[in-house]
Amino acid sequence: MEIPEATVYEFGRFRVDSRERQFFDGERSIPLPPKVFDTLLVLVDNAGRALSKDELMQAIWSDSFVEENNLAQNISILRRIFGDSGSFIETVPKRGYRFAAAVSKSYQDAIRPSSNTSSTVAVESNIPRIVDALPIPDTEYVQNGDVNIAYQVVGNGPVDIVFVMGWISHLEYFWKHHLFASFLTRLASFSRLILFDKRGTGLSDRVPNDKLPTLEQRMEDVHTVMDAVDSKRAVLIGVSEGGPMCSLFAATYPERTKALVMFGTYAKRIQDEGYPWAPDEQQRRSFYDVVRQDWGKPVGIEERAPSMATDPEFREWWATYLRMG
Repeated sequence: MEIPEATVYEFGRFRVDSRERQFFDGERSIPLPPKVFDTLLVLVDNAGRALSKDELMQAIWSDSFVEENNLAQNISILRRIFGDSGSFIETVPKRGYRFAAAVSKSYQDAIRPSSNTSSTVAVESNIPRIVDALPIPDTEYVQNGDVNIAYQVVGNGPVDIVFVMGWISHLEYFWKHHLFASFLTRLASFSRLILFDKRGTGLSDRVPNDKLPTLEQRMEDVHTVMDAVDSKRAVLIGVSEGGPMCSLFAATYPERTKALVMFGTYAKRIQDEGYPWAPDEQQRRSFYDVVRQDWGKPVGIEERAPSMATDPEFREWWATYLRMG
């Protein structure tokens, strides 16, 4: 099932540009995770036709094996984005899905505006992709002592995952970059994904400088969030500074821990004879100086995301993420 290149699909107030891989709601660009975009493209190119789940899976994931739940998750995301714009995507019982809206097709070269013509197409192509990457899940709060902890729950899969970000986080700005949103959406495609901002960061309450949180306090915040959403056992995923905290939680509450995953994490932050791969004291002090001098800029991006370090869109998102976190 091949999609013609350089085709623009229009239905209602929406437009899909296959060559530029862009999706528009009126004049607003809505970036989609790659496989969500592929799902939409296959559906609109076959509008009016009932496509089996096998056909869709083969067209979208031709080079890999994935579970059928991935397709259902993509359909769910698209329906959320369409909102109250009608039932564009119909479920065909015991078969698959059909794109029910009338779709018009045109080739891009035929509608490309001339250099002296004002056009919404030309304006829209310059809208940054970090705008509304995906609909932001509802943010809720639970109190641990006198501190309010912000959290989100995404997906309804059979396993609970608690995702613990590193030193900085911001629940709602997670979803403002299509790559991060795609990563979280993929996790939520097979789980009930539980996200939260650690105390002192993001949308959770700030804490005074003379009472900075300990690992034990933040571990109890995880405990509190899990209780709030009635999670009995969960897979813990700890990123960077979240890794030691997750390992402490697993050791303290093994009955609440299904598995432990640590990514880009560490046992300590200053090297010694038994831990030679950590930064030395001078390197750590140099990093603190950069934080003081350059906060508000994309601090640390070269070490944390070297493949994206020169991408202007990602640099802008990362700098804003740090400021909001």
